[in-house]
Amino acid sequence: MRNIAKIGLSAEELRLVTDPSFILTKNAIIEKVFDMFGELTLRMQQAVKPFSYEWNEVLEISPKISRGENYLGLPFVILDYPRYFRPHDIFAIRTMFWWGNFMSITVHLKGNYREHYHQRIIEEFPNLCEQGFYTAVGMDEWEHHFGEDNYIPVSLIEPDEWLELYDARNFTKLAVKFPLEEWNKLPERLIAGYISILDVLSNK
Repeated sequence: MRNIAKIGLSAEELRLVTDPSFILTKNAIIEKVFDMFGELTLRMQQAVKPFSYEWNEVLEISPKISRGENYLGLPFVILDYPRYFRPHDIFAIRTMFWWGNFMSITVHLKGNYREHYHQRIIEEFPNLCEQGFYTAVGMDEWEHHFGEDNYIPVSLIEPDEWLELYDARNFTKLAVKFPLEEWNKLPERLIAGYISILDVLSNK
């Protein structure tokens, strides 16, 4: 068979394909992420109550938890709340679990919502640096990885470059990420990251 090299399995691949415990463990972990996100949703709904008037339109849409198997080849789970996605206007806060990589929370603004928070985000530059935020530098708003071509720490940007970078694209994404190695601390860190995003968007 000429294609045996394509379909043959390495020793490690053979070990995995004959061991159902790997997939069963993976499924159990994904379920735990769903449970974690379900609990986070309840806390997030409490946290956004002070914004109920300002965000009336977006908060009318229920939170959504979804999963996939292939973001850059790896499984993921996403919680969107708020989640307002329109062709020209976006206002979303996305919590993401990406297998083998990280948990993250990202605020995604476009169109009228980006314009509304423009000045506030510009003024928040020192706070974003201090709190370890990343900002999107890639041109594809639907990429989520933290490669240097997609996100960079705000702290690496010079103050006089912040506005220029902000104006270089028609969307804004600010994110914080957390290592999976600190799993047991993640629920509290995720809600703290969520609240830090709310603080950036709040009237002070």
